[in-house]
Amino acid sequence: MADEIRPDETQHDAIRHKPKVITVTLNPSLDRTLTTHFLSQGYHNRVTEATRLDPAGRGVSISRALHTLGVPTHAIILVGGDPTGRAYQSLIAEEQFPMTILRRTGVTRSNIHLYDTGHNTHTVLMDDSRGVTRMDRQEVANALIRLIEPGDTVVFAGSLPGDVRTDTYAVLTSLAQTLGAAVAINAGGGDPLEASIQARPTLVYLSQMQLEGLFNIPVRAYEDVIGCAHRLQARGVRRVLVAMENRDSAFLITETGTWWCDWPDVSATTAGRNEALIAGYLAGRLTGHSFEEALQLGALMAAYTVAQVGVEFGTLRDVKAHMSEITVTPADVIAELVEAQQQAQDS
Repeated sequence: MADEIRPDETQHDAIRHKPKVITVTLNPSLDRTLTTHFLSQGYHNRVTEATRLDPAGRGVSISRALHTLGVPTHAIILVGGDPTGRAYQSLIAEEQFPMTILRRTGVTRSNIHLYDTGHNTHTVLMDDSRGVTRMDRQEVANALIRLIEPGDTVVFAGSLPGDVRTDTYAVLTSLAQTLGAAVAINAGGGDPLEASIQARPTLVYLSQMQLEGLFNIPVRAYEDVIGCAHRLQARGVRRVLVAMENRDSAFLITETGTWWCDWPDVSATTAGRNEALIAGYLAGRLTGHSFEEALQLGALMAAYTVAQVGVEFGTLRDVKAHMSEITVTPADVIAELVEAQQQAQDS
C-alpha cells in the first residue's frame, strides 16, 4: 500500500517544472542517538544530552538534507508494518517534503548510536531488516514510473535488506534511465555495488572502505583514489565521489576534472556525513554550479552535520558559516604539492 504525502501542495505546484531529486530507501532505519561522557561498559551510564530520534536511511537523509537547501525532492520509502515501522512512519510524516511511503510486511531496522564525548568515539549498534518481497520491489518500480520526469535525478542509497536480490539497484537504475532520469548510487558494498556499476549510473558515491573492498586493494594516497575512480569510469560510470575515512575529506572525479576537498574534524560523530556530502553536491549541480562549487557545497553540508548530534542538516545560511574552513583543490595542484614534498625529502 502506498501513501502519497505532499505537504504545501500549492507551493510545490509552483516549482514542479524544476528538476527534482527522487530518493529511494529500501532499508530505512529508526536511529536513536544517545550521548554520554566516558562510556563505561558493564555499568550504568547516564546520558548527558537529550536523546535524539531520527527517521533515517541514506536515501531519506539525502532528501531531508536537500529539503533544507530548498531543492525539490521526493522520497520513496519502503517501511515495514512492525512497531518500529509504525513509529518510523509517524516521525517521517512530520517532514515537510513530498514522499511516497510504501508499506510492507516484515521488520524495520532500528540502529542505536552511542556518542562518547569523553573518549570522542562514535559507536553504532546496527540492526537488520527482512521481509521484502518481489511485489514490494515492483511497488517501488511503479512509484518511479509515476514520479520520474525527464531531467530528474534518482538516488538509490543504502544497504539492501538481507533478503533482496543483489541486482535490485541495477534493475531499478535501468528503469530510471529509460524514463529519462540521471542516476546516483551508493549501494553499500559487495555484490550490490558491483551489480550497480554494471548499470552505468551517472554518479557512484562511496566511502574509502567501499572503494578498497570493490578493488581489493588498499586505497591511501590520492593516486590510489584517482586510479580506482578511472577504473570505474572505464566501466561506464561518468562521475565518482569518494568520502575518505581517516580525515574529513572527499574526492570528486568527473569527465572534465578531479578535485579534492577537506573540512574541519570537529568531533567523532559521523552519522549523516556522507548523506550531507552527496546532497550538497547534487544541490549545487541542480542549481547550475560548477563541479568545484558543488563539491564545496557538499563539504559545507558535511562540516555542519558532523558538528551536530544525530542526523541533522543545515540550511544554506547555516552552512555558509563554515565557508572559510573549506578547501577545494584541483588534482594537478595536489600532484605538484606531493612532488614538491618528495623532492624536499630526497634532498
